[in-house]
Amino acid sequence: MNRAMRCAALALTLLAAPAGAQQARDHSHDHRHDSVHDHDHPPGPNGGRVEDAGRWHAELVTRAETVTVYLSDGDGRPLPVEGFKAVAILKSGAKAARIPLNPEGDRLAGRAESALAERPTGAVRITAPDGVTASARFD
Repeated sequence: MNRAMRCAALALTLLAAPAGAQQARDHSHDHRHDSVHDHDHPPGPNGGRVEDAGRWHAELVTRAETVTVYLSDGDGRPLPVEGFKAVAILKSGAKAARIPLNPEGDRLAGRAESALAERPTGAVRITAPDGVTASARFD
């Protein structure tokens, strides 16, 4: 299987995977949820889209090839990202890109092989230092 097909298969797997009971159980802020995600977040402090990722919020900011994710707690307070890692699977046009994200200062950052569309769709899979994982879906 070539690299493009592997990326596309991984993207579909991440996008199709349910957020699961762990996400609902870990969701520590005061929103009431009848479903996994039944509300919209305003733009984040860095101008990105914000979505739930388990007990965290993830703000996705993309500019050309640069992909940045800022993490915050349920109350919107920034979280230190030391020891975290993530992978973004983003679809830009007809092409899916897999972008590893690593800590850089107060954020997780990586670079796509080519420029992304202004609002790529996809998911970010986040792994905390203690091994807890969560995903944020950006539609």
